[in-house]
Amino acid sequence: MHRAFAALAVVPLVALGFLAIGPVAAAADQGLPEPVIDSDESELFALNLYHEARSEGRDGMIAVGWVVLNRAADPEYPDSVEGVITEGADSRCKWGWLCDGKSDQPKEADMWALARDVTELMASPDRPADPTRGALWFHRTVREKPSWMADQVQRTATLGSHHFYGRN
Repeated sequence: MHRAFAALAVVPLVALGFLAIGPVAAAADQGLPEPVIDSDESELFALNLYHEARSEGRDGMIAVGWVVLNRAADPEYPDSVEGVITEGADSRCKWGWLCDGKSDQPKEADMWALARDVTELMASPDRPADPTRGALWFHRTVREKPSWMADQVQRTATLGSHHFYGRN
């Protein structure tokens, strides 16, 4: 199994609710192509949901899933789910679990099953609405806004223990 598919860095995400801040258009509202999860990308997408949001359950996984899809629809990011998740995996990972040196094999069977269920839901035409309101980035609420974000971004939502951001 490729390293990108084969860590256990948990980033808790969405448990406590949703607070929308500022108007940010979703990809469809901006005339961008609707992002697609190809069948060969499903396992990678599910691994990303598992490692980035398993501690926050279904809602957190949906939020992380939307960040991936929003990036895939954004012209500044790779145009595929695999490209978005593996971007920088050889040098500067965008997703911590890919570069933490730990096994990527899921250890919590119930959360892995949930990640696969959410992946199937996010790949369907009936996927839930984007609770992040078009976010491309997120970070834990206990951290200050990263300096690289500067004034180029605006907070679109606070979900559980994370702030989500889109472009200004």
